[in-house]
Amino acid sequence: MDTKAFTRALKKSENYNRKGFGHAEEVATVMQSVYQSNLIQQIKDNDYTLQKGDVTIKLAKAFGFCWGVERSVAIAYETRQHFPNQQIWITYELIHNPSVNQDMRDMKVKFIPVIDGKKIFL
Repeated sequence: MDTKAFTRALKKSENYNRKGFGHAEEVATVMQSVYQSNLIQQIKDNDYTLQKGDVTIKLAKAFGFCWGVERSVAIAYETRQHFPNQQIWITYELIHNPSVNQDMRDMKVKFIPVIDGKKIFL
């Protein structure tokens, strides 16, 4: 299969969506509860530092997902919400983060398998 031709055709398809389905606010709330915490917010509010006794924790100011990963994860959540019973496929893991990828699997989102370096479109 010519994967470049497949990708070009897919992007022109009515089944291709990069903009979400209008559930952005609901999904943002879910993502906040799943991928953030009160402790992280407390550290950010305190100049990215937490002091407990003799222990100081410094949180990187770039902590969290980059915009592209955050958007990709949000679109996956929106897609599952919009299509609760449909099979959803993603071409690659969205991020090299086992927890996020497991969350996708828990939502019954499947990754297109790669065998010998080639995607296997079932």
